[in-house]
Amino acid sequence: MKHIALIALALMSLIAAGCDRSVAYNEWRRIDDAGWRSGDKLTYSYDVDDTASTFMCCIDIRNSDAYPYSNIYFSVKTIYPDGSVAVDTNIEFVLAEKDGAWRGRRNGKYVDGRYPFCYFHFPQQGQYRFEIGHAMRDTALQGIKEIGLGILKVEN
Repeated sequence: MKHIALIALALMSLIAAGCDRSVAYNEWRRIDDAGWRSGDKLTYSYDVDDTASTFMCCIDIRNSDAYPYSNIYFSVKTIYPDGSVAVDTNIEFVLAEKDGAWRGRRNGKYVDGRYPFCYFHFPQQGQYRFEIGHAMRDTALQGIKEIGLGILKVEN
């Protein structure tokens, strides 16, 4: 059994190493110190000319120890170049382990994490707009300092 687990782990590592990801887009929005209000949407725009490649879309989160929860829910609205709209609600990311340790990379008093939420082929050329909001019950979410949108081109 131990050998099978080691072989499986080695295969997964090879597969992960075989997929290179280059950053096509990465932009951050700072959150007001008063908190991220539930009605505040963060808007990002990305111009697409490559409709053949696969892209991985990620939400980048910078939080402080003041963030009171171990997870966070998002809603993401995507507006296509032709004006059509797709909405993903209740996208959940776990930010902390069960023991309370933050996931991600500690950067001084903040923790940075990148959380993939979809793999995507952009079907149209032109400008896409993404509107990201939190879907938590708090009216002003504390401890979230910045939210970024990362779009990475996946190459095999």
